[in-house]
Order: sequence, then C-alpha cells, then structure tokens
Amino acid sequence: MPKFFFGFRRGSQTAEDDEGQDFTGLDQAHATALASARELIADNIKFAASNPWDAVIITSESGDVLMTIAAKDVLPKS
Repeated sequence: MPKFFFGFRRGSQTAEDDEGQDFTGLDQAHATALASARELIADNIKFAASNPWDAVIITSESGDVLMTIAAKDVLPKS
C-alpha cells in the first residue's frame, strides 16, 4: 500500500510530515487531506490566526509533489 505525506504551507514555510500515512491511492489521500484542511481553516478562524496556512501539499514516498490543495479550494462555494 503506498504511503503519502501531508505538508502544510504558510507563505514560504512548510511544515513537513515525517511519518506519512498508508492509503489505497491518491483519491483516498486527497479525501483525508481535504478533511484535515477544513479542520485547520476552522481552527485558524476560531483562534484568529495571524499567519494562517495557505495550502496542503501531498507528496509521495520519493518526495514528489502529487497534489497541492489551496486553502481557498476547501471553502464552500458561494
């Protein structure tokens, strides 16, 4: 089962994931990343974060960037 890693970007800084998680594929990793991203946005709003995150970056075991999910893309469409 492939392992995926989730990095969280704030401006020019990225918090790297050293452990990763096993998923059946990128679709499952994407769904998990979206749920985490929504929780982070809620926390940023709740605690009035002065430097909120702006993206979740999904990478492979080899370090290749597979997908970038921008914060604006997880907010409900109006």
